[in-house]
Amino acid sequence: MAIDPAEVLRIARLARLKVDPDEARRLAKDLDRIVGHIDSLRAVELPEGSEALTCFGRDVHRADEPGTCLPREDALRNAPMQDGDFFLVPKIVDKEEA
Repeated sequence: MAIDPAEVLRIARLARLKVDPDEARRLAKDLDRIVGHIDSLRAVELPEGSEALTCFGRDVHRADEPGTCLPREDALRNAPMQDGDFFLVPKIVDKEEA
């Protein structure tokens, strides 16, 4: 399936995105390569009875249990700015904006 700039512009219009024609041509090439890669993955022959790798239907996350903490000194050791007890970060919001 070839994706042309007109298709990109149609999808952009549906998504209410502004895309200029030059960008549509570039995106069409990128999307066409992505779809081509997916098609090449579909062409791979798999052994009989193999299943897709998914994690649907089972919990693959670890339990949220407390554990040992990193000592404060170790956590702050490589901090670019700190005051001995806390990380210091640059101010990014003015009181007037909040």
